[in-house]
Amino acid sequence: MNPHYLYLAVDLAVLSIPLACSFDRKVRFVRFWPALFPAIGVMMLLFIPWDIAFTERGIWGFNPDYLSGIWVAGIPLEEWLFFLCIPYACLFTYESLKHYIPNPVGGAFAIPASALLAVLCAGLAAQHTDRWYIGMTCVLTGLLAAGLAYGASRWASVRQWNHRLWFAYIPLLLPFIASNGMLTGLRFWEYPAHNRDVAAISDQIVWYNNDHNLQLRIFSMPIDDLFYGFLMIAMTVVAYELIARRIGLVTGSAPAPRP
Repeated sequence: MNPHYLYLAVDLAVLSIPLACSFDRKVRFVRFWPALFPAIGVMMLLFIPWDIAFTERGIWGFNPDYLSGIWVAGIPLEEWLFFLCIPYACLFTYESLKHYIPNPVGGAFAIPASALLAVLCAGLAAQHTDRWYIGMTCVLTGLLAAGLAYGASRWASVRQWNHRLWFAYIPLLLPFIASNGMLTGLRFWEYPAHNRDVAAISDQIVWYNNDHNLQLRIFSMPIDDLFYGFLMIAMTVVAYELIARRIGLVTGSAPAPRP
C-alpha cells in the first residue's frame, strides 16, 4: 500500500464493518441516520475548530508521509474523516447493544462513574493548567460528565442514556486503543502497555507535543485520548438521543417487519 494513504486506510477500516452491518434486519441502523449525522455535525462544531487551533499551535500535528496531501481549513482530509468514521462506529455499537442486550448490567454504577469521572477531570485540569491538551480535554469532559451525572439523577431518559453510554464505552476501549494506537505509532503493540518513554515512539501518523499532555502512553496512544474519546462519544450520544426524540425516532426499537 502507498504509505500516503495509511491514515485514510485506518479511517475506512474503522468505518467498514459498522457501515456494512447498518442494513442488517435485526437493527437496521440506517433507520437512525436522520438523527446520527446531525449529531455528528453537532460534535464537529466543537471538535473541528479545536483540532484546527491545536494544529496551528503545534500541540499536535500530522506526518505528511502518511497523508494523501489534501488539506481542508488547516487540517488533513483524513482528520475530517476521523470525526465521521469514529463516531459512526461508536454510535453503531451503542445502538446495536440496545437491540442485542436490552437489559444491560451495571445500571447502579453508571451515575457514580460519571460523577467520579467529573471529579477526576476537575483534579487533572486544576493540576495541569499549563498543559493545553489534557487541561482543555478534562475541563470539557468533566463538565459533560457532571451534567450526565446530574441529569441521570433527575430524569429517567438521561439515566438510560448515561447507563447505555458507559455500557458501550467500556467494550469500545479495545478498538479505540487499537485505532488510535496505529495513528500514534504504526507498530503500537511493540511498545509497553504502560509507556513513559514517549521519545522512543516512531512512525507516527499523528504526533503530539508532550509538553501539553500527561506524558504517559498506553502502548503509543496518549492516555489523555481516553478522556478525549469519551467526550467525543458522549457528546455525540447526547446529541443523537435529543435529535431522535425531536424528530420522533424511537432509538432501540425493532425495525418494522418487511412485507
